[in-house]
Amino acid sequence: MARATYMMPVLFVDDIKTATEFYQDLFDLDIEHDFGENIVFKNAFSLWQQERAITIIHGTPRKQAPAMDKPVELYFETPNIEELWRQVQRHDVDVIHEPREEPWGQRTCRIHDPDGYIIEIAEPMNAVVTRLAAAGMQPADIARKTQMSKSTIEQILTGQQ
Repeated sequence: MARATYMMPVLFVDDIKTATEFYQDLFDLDIEHDFGENIVFKNAFSLWQQERAITIIHGTPRKQAPAMDKPVELYFETPNIEELWRQVQRHDVDVIHEPREEPWGQRTCRIHDPDGYIIEIAEPMNAVVTRLAAAGMQPADIARKTQMSKSTIEQILTGQQ
């Protein structure tokens, strides 16, 4: 049985800059990753520009997407997304989308829990980097695709992270 590790909640926000400044100023949170429209606070949670989140999750702009009355998702990671997906299929769940590769290279799938909250299941980014390298992609190209620094990519590939 594949396991997924709970990583963090992700809040969908209207203005990523304002929300980031709010949480940094009020709680002195450190940014672990800044992907522009997605901010990951170290040991805390993540913010995602709602318009971008809707487009990624539903594959369509907000005007055409289903209403999102709960603008939050619970984020889980698993190194074996295909096996976990088979487990999901054995249950009666509302599927948002099957496993797919996102523009930044990460494989994800999303479902709703019984109360309508979005659950994202994704492969860890170090697994993404390793997979892309195994497919022949160079570190500089992996850095561009994943929006991670080249030094982080090299650390992952040399086993230092």
